[in-house]
Amino acid sequence: MVDNKAIGIIGHFGGKENILDGQTIKTKILYDELKQSTSWNIIKVDTYYKSKNPFKLLWDTIHCLKTTKDIIILVSHNGKRMYFPLLNFCAKHFKTRVFHDVIGGNLDKYVIKYPKFKTYLNSFKINWVETEGLKYKLEDQGIKNCEVIPNFKRLNIARVSENLFQEPYRFCIFSRVMKEKGIEVAIDAIQSINREYGKTICELDIYGKIDNGYKEKFKKVMSDATSAIQYKGMVPYDQSVEIIKNYYALLFPTSWPSEGFPGTIVDAFSAGLPVIATNWNCNGEIVKNKKNGVLYPNDEMKDLRESILWLMKHSDEMFDMKVRCIQDAQKYQPDTYVKKMICEIEN
Repeated sequence: MVDNKAIGIIGHFGGKENILDGQTIKTKILYDELKQSTSWNIIKVDTYYKSKNPFKLLWDTIHCLKTTKDIIILVSHNGKRMYFPLLNFCAKHFKTRVFHDVIGGNLDKYVIKYPKFKTYLNSFKINWVETEGLKYKLEDQGIKNCEVIPNFKRLNIARVSENLFQEPYRFCIFSRVMKEKGIEVAIDAIQSINREYGKTICELDIYGKIDNGYKEKFKKVMSDATSAIQYKGMVPYDQSVEIIKNYYALLFPTSWPSEGFPGTIVDAFSAGLPVIATNWNCNGEIVKNKKNGVLYPNDEMKDLRESILWLMKHSDEMFDMKVRCIQDAQKYQPDTYVKKMICEIEN
């Protein structure tokens, strides 16, 4: 390992705020893992300051580019349009090596919308994508320097226990709280099932940061909901397993266009929770129907409501599903992937 090597990480660290969205968590995890695994001097450039303190962001960016020739970048949306042309220029003229750790699952759409992105991405040393599906899509657009590094988290993986699954069946959501994540779909499904049974046979607890543009709508949704639906606030990612391990299953009815490899699935598997998820983007690479959860729509279940009912009626299969979740969680521990990233940067 190269001692005292300087590298830069450009990404959303969240300033001094406790921000728990997927992008910020992924950026912080990578920084922490590299700090623990190397003796590198890691220079942080926090894109949180783009609107809060743009002069600080500019100064930090210049300092980073002057100090090191190795840059890891994790950005989304506007960050791509801001930094990709700059880093492409540095790669071509100053031999800067850019290691792009991709956020989300719709980078191929940016290449189609902004053709120059093809040039930018191919000028980088590597593009670490989260799923095989995105890798194939980018290769179809002429991006040839992609490798798959799935979302990973260092979590204490729960033990499988033969819990007696009794009423009410407790479900949870552990993600950003916004309509596109399927919050209202999940609430409607739980309440519909309870109405059908004439009692509270299932409950739903919602964890996560409420999206700024969804706060008023979510307040109205919760005011109209029954007591079976509860909002439980935010939880640090490293406490997720302890918080959710006693639920029956995790619901993930997402339709968010930018969905990549959802960190909430790693949380669920690490807690031994099967996941009921939409067959959306690359969810099917992770959630295997009737193995570690339910992926819908399928031949038996057309929507979330039917998927929840199926899982409730097959409680005898839950122990085996929980075992598979724990086994799958081992795939998303950081060590192998961080070692691979370090080797590629040092070579």
